Amino acid sequence: MVASTLCFLALLILTAPLQLPKLVVPNFPDLTIKTRRTDDNHYSNVETLYLKGSRQRSEYGMQHAGSSVDNITITQCDAKLRFNLNRKEKTYASYPIEDWETRMKRARPTSQKEMTGADVTVTIDTVDTGERRKMGSYELHHMKTTTKVEPGSGAMIQASLTEVDGWYIDLPGWGCHESRSGVTVGFVAGAPGKRDRLQVKRLGTASRGYAIEETTLRTEAGRTTISKVELIEFSEAALDSSLFELPAGYSPALRTARGGFDMTKPDTLGNRMQSYWAELTASAQRWFR
Repeated sequence: MVASTLCFLALLILTAPLQLPKLVVPNFPDLTIKTRRTDDNHYSNVETLYLKGSRQRSEYGMQHAGSSVDNITITQCDAKLRFNLNRKEKTYASYPIEDWETRMKRARPTSQKEMTGADVTVTIDTVDTGERRKMGSYELHHMKTTTKVEPGSGAMIQASLTEVDGWYIDLPGWGCHESRSGVTVGFVAGAPGKRDRLQVKRLGTASRGYAIEETTLRTEAGRTTISKVELIEFSEAALDSSLFELPAGYSPALRTARGGFDMTKPDTLGNRMQSYWAELTASAQRWFR
């Protein structure tokens, strides 16, 4: 995914009312899905998804230019808790799982004064081809999705076209939320003081599900990038319940002064003092520049 796309996704702020996904507690049969995503920027991601009852575990490994990232997330829909684990440092961060309505109530509303950027139209068309394949006790469906971004004059977001062709599996309740499709919503994107106004149009209402195989072509600024998802493992064998519990020997990660977590350090008094001092020093340097 190119940098401009990451920026685009990171700056989306909901501004229009819509029917939001509701929090649910699923009851999955035991399932393991392992996939690999690669692209022509030499990224290679391997993700393993484990499902058992109301709980989920994702193991994510990424390699790029000699560096690697290894993340584990345990999601307990029954307890409404999510844990991010740092396997190397044996630290964890815990987060409550909330429904979207609760999240949106805490979000800062965007004022009309901030909506001074250009209009941008985003058209999403998802089509179910009708083709089906069996995989174990599941049925895969073949979907094609096209996303077209058309910015007006002076917009911060660039024009782009993303075409996705893939095979998907339905996993109702994955992520502890029911899926909703066919929603049309307005967004605002950009830096403070100048925000593009996004109008999202959906032409197709089909829901894709979890990707088993997928090819994505994205064209932006005259350049086309390709990424692919391939299946490595699919198993319905029984899973150990301990996979979905916080492992023994892990310590809470250090909470930072800005409300996040430093997953490389445990939350000790000494580490807190060092973190607060570093934040105080940085603030003083910014103040006296």
